This record gives sequence, structure tokens and C-alpha cells, in this order.
Amino acid sequence: MGKGAIFNRMLAIGVGLIGGSVCLAAKKKGLVGHVLGYSRKLETAHEALGLGIVDECIAGPGDSNLRNVDAVVLSIPVRQYKQVLTRFLPVLPPNCLIFDAGSTKSDVALMLNDLEQQFPGLKSRFVLVHPIAGGESHGPSAAAADLFEGRNCVLCPLPQTNAAGLKKVENFWAGIGAKLSTMNAMDHDEMFGAVSHLPHLLAFSYVSSVLAHPKGAEFMKEGGAGYRDFTRIAASSPEMWADIFQNNSEALLSMLSGFESNIASLRAAIESNDRATLERILGQASEYRSHWKHN
Repeated sequence: MGKGAIFNRMLAIGVGLIGGSVCLAAKKKGLVGHVLGYSRKLETAHEALGLGIVDECIAGPGDSNLRNVDAVVLSIPVRQYKQVLTRFLPVLPPNCLIFDAGSTKSDVALMLNDLEQQFPGLKSRFVLVHPIAGGESHGPSAAAADLFEGRNCVLCPLPQTNAAGLKKVENFWAGIGAKLSTMNAMDHDEMFGAVSHLPHLLAFSYVSSVLAHPKGAEFMKEGGAGYRDFTRIAASSPEMWADIFQNNSEALLSMLSGFESNIASLRAAIESNDRATLERILGQASEYRSHWKHN
């Protein structure tokens, strides 16, 4: 293991935008000695190998090179965690650290409760992580070594999380440029239901609504900067976001109810030509947004 490296052999399960960027950043910063990559589609793992994202790719849990892995990063849809872990945990070293990069956390904690029965001690070496970075592109070719530079990264340690393992994971993410914060899983899901999951739902919904109009595709050809900015995230992975919407349904539906109430107020004000209400609602949003500083 090279000087400054935190992990000797890291397995990346998922080598797309997030997983691939984790690998590239860790290699660039010298935080890992050797990176193995796995994808359910072998051609995706081979693409990551060709791009220099990983040092070797494996076909599955039967690969003998997994014996000395000391860290695993999960960058796959959260709904795949249980199946993938059930396959890999029997062949991974019992002391290797595991951390994820998923957008929901309460569901992961519940999943770990179930797996703990079969794999005692799993919760002590699993660190829940959510890097607040991404983009509308996906796949290994979208990966970038600087994706996490200056970006927020939330850790949601469990009560059972091993302190030494947690520190290693903190040092790893700080080492690839992220700014760290800590919160519990439920608070995390409520917060990101509001500032991430709902905006994505609205962007998808807006594009679908316009396309449903007989002239929708024609309308969109004339879209300007506002259209571009508002719809950018609607190009994100449908599989990933369908999972997120289902996994964080309670928080998302709560925020959606508030949004629907606000939209109803705006609609009523437009229908009744109530200029004062329109300006009040729009003014509150404009005042806040004009002074908002992105971290």
C-alpha cells in the first residue's frame, strides 16, 4: 500500500458516474493501492477498465481476487444492495469496510437489520454515506476525478458503527475533496426529500406533462435558458430515481402534499385575478432564492 493510501484493495460495486468518480478520485489522490470493479453488466466493468477507472474487473463473487479486499464501495441502486451483499459477503474478508453512496438512508439501515441476522457484525463495519454530487449523465464515461471537490457529503453512522472504520471512511471522503457532515438516517431522508427528491420528481413531471400536449415536442424546441435549467435533472437515470422515489416515499409524499397545496393557492389566485396573493407567494420565493448561497 502506497504512502498516504487508506485502503490497499478497494472493490467498487457499480462503476458508473458516482462509483467511477469515486475510483478515479481515489486513484488520483493515492488513497487506494488497487481498485477492482464489478458491474452486473460485464461490458460496463470492461468499459471502466478501458477508461482507467479500475485496475481490474471481476465477473462476480467467485473471483479469487476478492480475498484481500479491505474496502467495498456500493454505487448501485439501493434496492439492489441486499441481493448483491448476500452474494458477496460470504467471500469478502470479515473485517473489510463497506460504505455506500446512495441517496436514501433509512431503508439501508432497515436492510442492514435484516442482513445482520445472517452476517453478524455487518452493521459495525458498514458506513452509510451520501455524497451530494452527480449529474444527468450516467455510465463509466461520465465519471470524473473532480466530481466531489468541494461538494457536501453526509455520513449517517449507525449506533453500532465501528469508530475506527468510520474515521477511515471520513478520511477517504475528505481525501477526495468532499466537505463532511453527519446526521441520522431519518433526518437525512426528510431533508433530501425536500431539496433533492421533490425537485427531481417535479422536473420529470413537467417534461412528461409538456410532452403529453399535442404540440409539446414543438414547444420544447423553443425552450430557452429557463427551460434548460429547470429540466436538466429530468435527463437523470429513470431506474435510479424510480428507486429513490419509492425508497423515500414517506418524506417525498409529505413534501409533495405541501407543493400541491402551494400550487392550488397559485392556481386559485390566477383564476380569481388575485394579484396581491400572487405577488406575496412569488415574492417570498424570490426573496429567499436571490440570497441563497450554494455550499
